[in-house]
Amino acid sequence: MFECDVYKLFVIFIDLISIFGTILNGKNNYKKRGIMESLIKKIVISLTVIGLVLTSITFSPKKVSAAPAWPDDVVSTKAKSACLMDYDTGTVLYEEKAHKKRFPASITKTLTALLTIENCDLNENLTYSKNSLSCIRDGAANIGAKKGETMTVRDALYGMMLHSGNECATALGEHMFGDEKTFAKKLNERAKQAGAKDSHFVNGNGLHDENHYVTAYDMAMILRAALKYPLFREILGTKQYTIQKNNKRKHRFFATMRHKMIWEGGPYYYKGIIGGKTGFTDQAGNTLVTAAKRNGLTLVCVVLKSDTAHVYTDTKALFNYGFKNFKSINISENDTRFNDDNDYSLTSPFVKKTGTLELDKSATAVIPKGANYSDLKVSTTFNVARGVFSKMSYFYGDKEVGTATLTYHKAKKLKSKGNETEQETIEKVTVEAPTTAKVEKKVSKPINIIPVIVIGLIVIVVILLIVLAIKRKMKINKIREQKRNRNRYTHD
Repeated sequence: MFECDVYKLFVIFIDLISIFGTILNGKNNYKKRGIMESLIKKIVISLTVIGLVLTSITFSPKKVSAAPAWPDDVVSTKAKSACLMDYDTGTVLYEEKAHKKRFPASITKTLTALLTIENCDLNENLTYSKNSLSCIRDGAANIGAKKGETMTVRDALYGMMLHSGNECATALGEHMFGDEKTFAKKLNERAKQAGAKDSHFVNGNGLHDENHYVTAYDMAMILRAALKYPLFREILGTKQYTIQKNNKRKHRFFATMRHKMIWEGGPYYYKGIIGGKTGFTDQAGNTLVTAAKRNGLTLVCVVLKSDTAHVYTDTKALFNYGFKNFKSINISENDTRFNDDNDYSLTSPFVKKTGTLELDKSATAVIPKGANYSDLKVSTTFNVARGVFSKMSYFYGDKEVGTATLTYHKAKKLKSKGNETEQETIEKVTVEAPTTAKVEKKVSKPINIIPVIVIGLIVIVVILLIVLAIKRKMKINKIREQKRNRNRYTHD
């Protein structure tokens, strides 16, 4: 009878905020009303946190089997640095000196491709300058571009990612931002946005420079950001691309993918491969960034400072470890408190409208095979931004393995013109503001009596606020009456 969740009270809270503001200060006193509304919001948040703490109490604990330990297999690799990351959550599943600064070589072009996709129309034309061709050194990969040659951004992008054309990267940077200095600045800004905090870029192609370095973790975050674009995935999966004849090119050029794990029948082919980017310089050694997907789990792998004989076997060994030991689970399918079937739509007793709470249906968590959703702990962060919302971080032991946002949909009734009936629209509130309160609890079903206690506390506070509001209103009315009487006597 009493089964409910403290979250269901959020809908009522939001209505109370506006109602109390009006009662306490009158319809025209907007400034003071805003102060009171802010105060009430803080009270509501505090009560909600208390409620969630109470609902996490279990009065009759049951013995449960211990959750499987986080896999700690040792992966044998020759690479000096490596990072295996879950694409969906950003959870690191395996690392070897993943935050050690190393030279990246041509995997830098992953970041250049990301900027190109975000800033260019692929049908735009670019022209190769003398400066863009200066990067063609002995042994450096190129597509044989000529000064003054004009081609589409698409041709340059494919030439860079498949054939690793160094002049393509520089030409794309100049096309987007005018010069290499500005281009480098944009590379660093975008890398930080992607979560790469310990890397520094001087150019867009990865040719050696002592001030051009990355970490395996940072490159995993950059690849993860780029993979969000279907076009980027399409490029990685392309085996060959034809650059057509143009004003300087008398013959077609066939750009061929250098990443060997996409070639079926080859010695390094990997089932479930999405693709990746190769790199090599004498100083960097062999570098490789790769993505693959199996059974709903997408993994990102980075190896730095490997060698020709082992760069692919290192990557394959890391993928095998990840797919063998981990699985991805959908959070909303397991945390069913906010599903439509559970009737989390609630009509407020104060306002004739309906609000709903929705958990991000695309959010996932990565956990060891053999583990269950019930083995997770959740840390909930609350705030108010045009309503009440929360962000949930899921932990397996001390390791964060996924996040999900709880969105409040506030229904508004709008009167339409003419004789048409009223229609409801939904105002969506998302997680954007900083943390104001935090609660951590074990994912479990709360005992039924706890919500009753919480509701009782809230009702008491609401009654007190109403009494205070009425008293304050009476006092204000009394003062106004006294002023009117004084004015009347003065005029008499």
